[in-house]
Amino acid sequence: MDYQTRQDIRQQINAALFPGDSQTALKIAIQADQQYPEFLWYGLLAGDILYFYLDKGEEAYQQYGEVFLRGEAKFSTSTLSPYRYLLKRLSGIAMERKDYDAAIRYFSAFIAFQPSNFHEKDFCHYAEALYKTGKKREAIEVLQLGVRYSKSRAIRYQLSQYQGLNEPMAPFQAVFKGYRRIPIETDIIKPGWDIPEYINTITTSIRQPGDIITIASCVVAVAEKRLRGVDEIEPTLLARWLSKFVHDDNYPFGGNAPLCNPLSMEMAIQEAGWLRILLAAVFGGVLGKIIPKQGYFYRLAGEQAALIDDMPGAIPPFDYYVILGPADSCKTARQIRAKTGCEAAIVDANDLQIAWAVGVSSKEVKPLVESVMSDNPAGNGDQKTPIILLRKE
Repeated sequence: MDYQTRQDIRQQINAALFPGDSQTALKIAIQADQQYPEFLWYGLLAGDILYFYLDKGEEAYQQYGEVFLRGEAKFSTSTLSPYRYLLKRLSGIAMERKDYDAAIRYFSAFIAFQPSNFHEKDFCHYAEALYKTGKKREAIEVLQLGVRYSKSRAIRYQLSQYQGLNEPMAPFQAVFKGYRRIPIETDIIKPGWDIPEYINTITTSIRQPGDIITIASCVVAVAEKRLRGVDEIEPTLLARWLSKFVHDDNYPFGGNAPLCNPLSMEMAIQEAGWLRILLAAVFGGVLGKIIPKQGYFYRLAGEQAALIDDMPGAIPPFDYYVILGPADSCKTARQIRAKTGCEAAIVDANDLQIAWAVGVSSKEVKPLVESVMSDNPAGNGDQKTPIILLRKE
């Protein structure tokens, strides 16, 4: 199937799905899957529409299972294969159904290649399935592995329970640098949502005058439809070539540098322009050798290149999408302030003790937010707490 055909099909699906016509989007996805059965992404997408948009868990489980069996002989562990995304969904739904034997089968295949999208709930659920079926030692080993590679309080608490230590759940570090951090659990925020209005609604009963509202940049980008599925991107030769030179930080249960994926590099080229990306690669590489670890490529390539999130960093159903940066983070922050009366910031943070307030409602709050959010307290994945209120103690 050629690229233009993929583009046409995806445009039809998006034109129905993002305004909310999930049934039509499902019909198009199923037709595409039947017409192009070797291109498994449409089958996965059909399952996602059933599960995440139509709330039809059993039908989604059957759909995912059929696609899994169809592609099992040719799957790879690459992020460009549907394998890890199907395993994440199948294992999760098996746990919802309390089918522990099926969950163990899927989880054991999933964890085997130590994927970057094996998160807190996956460790906890896999251990639970093992524990429920009498495999206590194996359950403890899974949780010990999770403790090694994750800061999750939930994993540590469950391990304590299974070891008979019965230690209490470690408290969330609510107060940091003089500010109380209040996480707000959200729905799965979908393309087309009005972020300022949603934040206004969900924080109405919680926020107080003087609070600062922060939200993860990737969530804002999803709401703005600033994301592209694996089937929507055709990397150029330049993108394929440049992506080979991006430092690969792959490690167990961790992610690569986003632009080492040619799909992400292609989106960076489309956002910043091929000449700027090429110059950033050349001069950033030279400067990086002279003064290591300064991130010169991203400084030269610009904000949008730095904000790109690679597959499978996002929460399902957006984990096989390249997510761009928000279109205008400062504008969105000001709109949030206008709706709520609170200062606001759009934040890109990571586990390297770095927080970047990419958009703020007032420049005065930028250094404060970057300091108080430096340990990345937001939960953009399984926790579904991408919004954090900051309140002075």
